[in-house]
Formats: sequence, C-alpha cells, structure tokens
Amino acid sequence: MGRFEKLLKRFLKKPVPKDISYQEAARLLLAVGCGMRKRSGSHRVFTYPGYTKSIVLMEGETLRRYQVQEIRELLKYLRLVY
Repeated sequence: MGRFEKLLKRFLKKPVPKDISYQEAARLLLAVGCGMRKRSGSHRVFTYPGYTKSIVLMEGETLRRYQVQEIRELLKYLRLVY
C-alpha cells in the first residue's frame, strides 16, 4: 500500500481522527488535483475544477471534524470512495 492509499484510508476512518494535520490534508488535496491559493494570513483555500465548494484550511493546525467531512465529500465527488 502506497503513501496515497494510506493517507486516503486515514481520512476515511470512523470515528473521525482528531489528529489529522494540515500537511496531511494539503498533501491529499494536491494529489487529487486541487488547486491551492493563499487567503489572508494562515488560511489556505483548496478548489477543484467543476466542484462548487471550496475547502478552507488553516496552516499549522489540526483539522476539525467538519473539514474532514468536506474532504470526504470531495473524495466522493471524485469517486475515489463510495
């Protein structure tokens, strides 16, 4: 199992892990083809072409539950998970 598969599996764990870092999330989002743009300060906005929602993460912090849910929704949209 490669790094991407391990990272994907970590995001799909139930219950939602409370220790997923910004770096892990950014690595996954960039690997699936999301674009990243800097907003103000430590906020980073990830968008995917054709996907209407954007995912806002704060650099240097662990992810909150709703942010993991937003990433899961994107993965379902991309049909990487069912």
